[in-house]
Amino acid sequence: MIRKTLAASLFIVTAIGLADAALAAEPLAERYVDATDWPAHEAGIDRFANAEARLVGSFDRICGDTFCEGEFANLRPMELRCSVDVTKSTLKQCVWTFSGSSSSVNKKTGAVTTNARLFKCKLMLAKNTPVEAFYEMVDGEDALNAKLPMSRHSVYDSINSCL
Repeated sequence: MIRKTLAASLFIVTAIGLADAALAAEPLAERYVDATDWPAHEAGIDRFANAEARLVGSFDRICGDTFCEGEFANLRPMELRCSVDVTKSTLKQCVWTFSGSSSSVNKKTGAVTTNARLFKCKLMLAKNTPVEAFYEMVDGEDALNAKLPMSRHSVYDSINSCL
């Protein structure tokens, strides 16, 4: 009787272990994805690239009169990246990176010295900003100065405090 009980217990423990292993082998759905992968893998590439291009165009139009007057007169937008909470179709975070440098020539030695910097600017998104609302804002007249959805801040405000 004890042998049968032990054998049955061993069988149940092994079966549970195999079931757990099978569940672990299934890929878990990711909660957060890159905006280029929302609503499906690579489905948002073109739409996000267009939004980024509109923001870059707006930045380029005002750069010389604003951000590009100081030490880093050659600021360049590098990349905008946003994460999406797929369970809510909302933005979790967006970061826009910029680079800039300044160089000078030593008149006695001819040596060139360079100071280069990378700026990581978080957009001041409201909690649970709908992805669609973000795209609508960027598609508007002035993407850089328009208020971010559900926020009192604009993209300009976000990068102004960063650059």
